[in-house]
Amino acid sequence: MLSKYVFLLLLVCTGCILLFITLVERGLRPQNLKINLMQLQTVYEMTGESPGVSRIIIGPSSCNATFLIWIVTSYAGELSARSALRRAYTVEELQALGIGRVFLLGTLNDDAERKTHVQQNALLDESRRFNDILQGDFLDTYRNLTRKHLMGLQWAVTNCKDVKYIMKMDDDIVVNLYGILEKLLSDTIQENSLIGYTMRNMIPVREPANKWYVSRMEYADSIYPEFVSGWLYLVQPQVASRLIDHAESSREYFWIDDVFVTGILRRALNVRIQNISEFYTTDHRYLECCMKGRASLLKCEFLVGPNGGNAELQVRFKEFAKFCQANCTVRKESNLVGKTCVVAYKEPSPYKGAAQISPIRIL
Repeated sequence: MLSKYVFLLLLVCTGCILLFITLVERGLRPQNLKINLMQLQTVYEMTGESPGVSRIIIGPSSCNATFLIWIVTSYAGELSARSALRRAYTVEELQALGIGRVFLLGTLNDDAERKTHVQQNALLDESRRFNDILQGDFLDTYRNLTRKHLMGLQWAVTNCKDVKYIMKMDDDIVVNLYGILEKLLSDTIQENSLIGYTMRNMIPVREPANKWYVSRMEYADSIYPEFVSGWLYLVQPQVASRLIDHAESSREYFWIDDVFVTGILRRALNVRIQNISEFYTTDHRYLECCMKGRASLLKCEFLVGPNGGNAELQVRFKEFAKFCQANCTVRKESNLVGKTCVVAYKEPSPYKGAAQISPIRIL
């Protein structure tokens, strides 16, 4: 009788062990979970506020601009680009030209502060020293570029009542400010338009591994509306005000800022684009070729281009541009830098995604 009970007990224990092993194995198997890509990709926080409204943490005491306000999107943890722009175009020179400059920043979380070695106290000190920091209460991430962009336009419209133009630029872009002013003072500028490098037939990036990935939930169409590159564009305050008002009233939001502000919002308001892409180069090496023309007293046809990862190019190109403004002559058609500069071919990239644009000529 006793052996019978022992056998049953062993049988029950064996069953329990087998059941335990089965449950453990199931727990270790990878599960086919359905992940919400919108939750993974969306790092901005949509509160009850309009996407065009951001609380300001740090702001300049005044606008200090009478002709043009220059708003520059900059990563809070990247000081070198801001330093180069301040050294290239000093506050004193900008004031003499009727220009004010403001850098647009977000906030850094603990991880970003550790990686960049830039803390909020350092940004507060930078603001006290230069009075040109506009920081919004949102994380400084790609997904918050639209918030940063709209914050800058809103501040400019509200605080710079007397300016004729707003110039939005990225901090890794090189600019010939004298050439830009000369262009604005000419009689070729169209009223009530966005002025810049026109982007056409731009296709959303649908590859999830790409940092510029856009899901169909975020943007359903297969092509973006025509817009201007966020590298640098110009707009009159009254047009910027309309864009901001529409963003707030429609409560729309798309995180790729130049597509949203100068494409989606612009199209909704039927604002025109004035294409001045002939003044842009998509390769920083053309700017290097331009500066070699100083010896021959030749100007550069390009006013805007990338710094190629070298912030000091901004300082060098400004010195060249200032010298040539008074001493150089306009290049002849046959001697344009775009036709004579010899560089290895490099895929043009005035934007993050895929595009169909007019090719630059490489010799």
